[in-house]
Amino acid sequence: MYYIGLDVHKKTTSYCVKDVSGHVQQRGTMAATRTELDSWMKTLPQPWTVALEASIFTGWVYDHLRPHAAQVKVAPPTDAARNRRGKEEERPDRCEQDRGLFAL
Repeated sequence: MYYIGLDVHKKTTSYCVKDVSGHVQQRGTMAATRTELDSWMKTLPQPWTVALEASIFTGWVYDHLRPHAAQVKVAPPTDAARNRRGKEEERPDRCEQDRGLFAL
């Protein structure tokens, strides 16, 4: 199983892909479009599960990823923020943020 943390914004989406032992396999940023998500998903090792923080952009991303993922988890912003190290303004690396999302 591979674990993916997504940070979805209006124009971009950051991602971090880890294997079961916690080693980072991929990380980067892509345009927040269905076409970009489709291209990116083709590069992912199988099977994978993804976690993202709830926002106004979460709905379409969830719906788009769900048929391809083993599981899609969405965390309320307060839960995801509670699991982060540091303050919201500091926005730690996506590979650090996803740690708390998979615990939900």
